[in-house]
Amino acid sequence: MKKTAKIISAFLLAFCILLSPVSAFAANTDSGSSAIVGASKAINTIINGAFTAASWLFPKADYMTADEYSVSGSKNFFEGTAVFLDEPAENAKWSLGFGKSSIVPENLTDGSKEYYTGGYFTQKINSVYDDQGVNAIALNDGSGRGTAIFAAIDGIGVGNADIRSIRATVEKKLNDKDIESDIIAININSTHCHTVIDTQGFNLDLIPKIFNNIFSWLPFVETKRSIDEDFIEVMIDGASDAIVEAYLNMTEGKLYYFETTGIGREDDKKLYPDDEYSYLTNKRYGEGYQHVIACFKFIPDNRDIAPTVFANLGAHPTTIDRKTQLLSADFPHYIEKSINEIGMNFMFLQGAQSPISVKKNNVKNQSVLDKVAAEAENDPNAADYQSAKSLGYEFARLILEASADAEEIEPMLNIDMDECTVKLDKGLFYLAADAQMLGFTTVFDSESPSGYSLITEVGYIEIGKNITMLTVPGELIPQLVYGNVISAEDSYLGTDWEFEATADIIKKENPDETVLVMGLCNDAIGYIIPDNDYAPFIADSLWGMEIGDFKLGEELFGEYRRHYEELLSAGGSAASSVIGSVNAVAERRIDK
Repeated sequence: MKKTAKIISAFLLAFCILLSPVSAFAANTDSGSSAIVGASKAINTIINGAFTAASWLFPKADYMTADEYSVSGSKNFFEGTAVFLDEPAENAKWSLGFGKSSIVPENLTDGSKEYYTGGYFTQKINSVYDDQGVNAIALNDGSGRGTAIFAAIDGIGVGNADIRSIRATVEKKLNDKDIESDIIAININSTHCHTVIDTQGFNLDLIPKIFNNIFSWLPFVETKRSIDEDFIEVMIDGASDAIVEAYLNMTEGKLYYFETTGIGREDDKKLYPDDEYSYLTNKRYGEGYQHVIACFKFIPDNRDIAPTVFANLGAHPTTIDRKTQLLSADFPHYIEKSINEIGMNFMFLQGAQSPISVKKNNVKNQSVLDKVAAEAENDPNAADYQSAKSLGYEFARLILEASADAEEIEPMLNIDMDECTVKLDKGLFYLAADAQMLGFTTVFDSESPSGYSLITEVGYIEIGKNITMLTVPGELIPQLVYGNVISAEDSYLGTDWEFEATADIIKKENPDETVLVMGLCNDAIGYIIPDNDYAPFIADSLWGMEIGDFKLGEELFGEYRRHYEELLSAGGSAASSVIGSVNAVAERRIDK
């Protein structure tokens, strides 16, 4: 697909340079930056025209306006704790419950149906190698202010509308059991595994379903989602089962926090050398991302009940060849498997992982390699999953090794969730909004460039006195929280990023605060990129144009800079909308 895009881009570029005054001006400047901005703007205008023309084919969607949404109130949204505590309640104790379910449909297990994988568009799986599941914990600080749910779905992402359906199903299942719920938050994270069933609907089924939805104005044609209709029912049912199980399994105990050794980072220099823990790489930017696995461990007072570990790390689980036909939840599954083997539950929470990849073959620990080799002896498919296993088992080893230094957390859980509005630019998500294909919470918005905005969610969570976890609704560039956002000089637009790093805001109150991020939480609005470095997605293909070995794009526009992520993003103001909302919640809580 990349080579085809480059060829198309070359033709479009030539056309625009000849006919577009914007491109002609850019081509005559001395600045490569000006040239790429001008050319990509010109071609993007043509592409946006095509999106606009395509939108005319669809009947008007049944969305509320932004004003109507703000008046009518949202459904299945939890605001968190009504009151924030500065100290644990008297005689407070932690309670935690763990729940788990598989969301692999029977017709995949028995081989009677194939399913598309997440993020690879054309690739299908026809059988199961390990599992695709949902893990959940219910957490209560004993203050009487309610129970919070944290859940993780193995999948590339889950849209906000589907998250709200899961929440509604949880409430219904508890009501059916005559249980009066005290749940004050349900935060659902996606692990971002690709080689599992597509949980969002970015696959080849989009094309026939788009044509179906064009004719949905007819009384006998129903609007179809791009996600598989069989699977979405299994996912919602399985996710709600895991959450209900966690809620019913709550038991008292103690909660601890610890961190693994730095992964590929020297302790004090912000350097990422090729050392024995060089497992992460930043594809787009440099410093400013989480370099440890942040871990929580719950030990029940009743020692007959298994302890639970949940861990947070921002990194893409993409160690498996995209051409696989066997379902696998990648390295998070093998962290869990290894920790389960010593009698503990486990849940992986994806972090701020937008440009963060894992290095597949860097594990050198002999005990881990021996374990992978032993499992491979009678497994004809072992070679395809060697990287996922070795990295998962190694991360589990680091987690278990670090747990010896765990420190107890005082029982205090404060949560403030907020809805925010992200304006939708014209692009793939705009077309999906027109076609009513994806599980976004969408509204009409006359102030948005596309006429649509997405209603999504952010959150500010305090666990004990020194740990803050932020929730964001997509694939976040971690520097937006941790600092070191790209400078005006290096950015695509040549402007500054104007927001303070969220971690800096939080640390003003407490310099020792640990700040974590739960990415792809309660939504999946795509990549969240600093506004000043947001380019039309065509810029990536223009910069990458080649004729044989000749790098035409770099000759025209200067050194290549990655802008692939913009293809799957809500738009150029997503970062300022999300970080503006996160910072507002943080400042509100700190001021109190």
